[in-house]
Amino acid sequence: MGRGFLPVRRAALRLLEAADAWLFPEQAACLCCDCALGEEAREGLCPACTRALEAAFTRQEKREREQREPLPDGIAYVHAAYPYEAQAKTLIVRLKYHSVRAAAVPLAHAMALLPSGEEELIVPVPTTRRRLRERGFNQAALLARGIGDELGMPVLEALEREDEHAAQASLRARERRKNLHMCMRASGDVAGRRILLVDDVYTTGSTATEAARALYESGARSVGVFAAARTHLDEKEKNGALFVPSRRK
Repeated sequence: MGRGFLPVRRAALRLLEAADAWLFPEQAACLCCDCALGEEAREGLCPACTRALEAAFTRQEKREREQREPLPDGIAYVHAAYPYEAQAKTLIVRLKYHSVRAAAVPLAHAMALLPSGEEELIVPVPTTRRRLRERGFNQAALLARGIGDELGMPVLEALEREDEHAAQASLRARERRKNLHMCMRASGDVAGRRILLVDDVYTTGSTATEAARALYESGARSVGVFAAARTHLDEKEKNGALFVPSRRK
């Protein structure tokens, strides 16, 4: 081969590199604000959004410590990484409604820092079959696997969920409870085990309560909840919001 082959080879390599970059692009923009990522970026976030999320984590931690909001019977604790606002809300919306799976990484990392008890098994809140077909994945399962990797805990999709009559996000507290009543079933693999239930957003507790009911019916010993974010309701929404199941001994 003569020297004339080298420019052709270089051009072919550049063409292949360009095709690879187009087909398999690296994360080049912040998952929250879409600004270009530099060398200081972490987990797909720019430094400014990273700092904002760290501050939000601290605010949520302080709120949980000071306010001690009541829990549904049967749920040992509820801890959320962030309030459902600003950058945290953007990450969840992009994960849940725009199929940006990378958004699960920083959320799961923050959730793994939350305090827990003596849980033995991580169980994600299930999505409906319809939403699974539309989205292609269960966002709570992605978060659960990320937490499991960081904590070294097994993850089991032990819950199944029937399609509810309406989307939970469109309903008020009492309607959420009715919409979810008896819509979940749990496998017997949870029997005798302490469960860490994982969801993306905790609002009224209706979803967690229904999941806990199904888990206890299948023999779970205890249920604690981790959420990526928590929506803080006003007093009017809180009144009569939660169905209280009898605690399984």
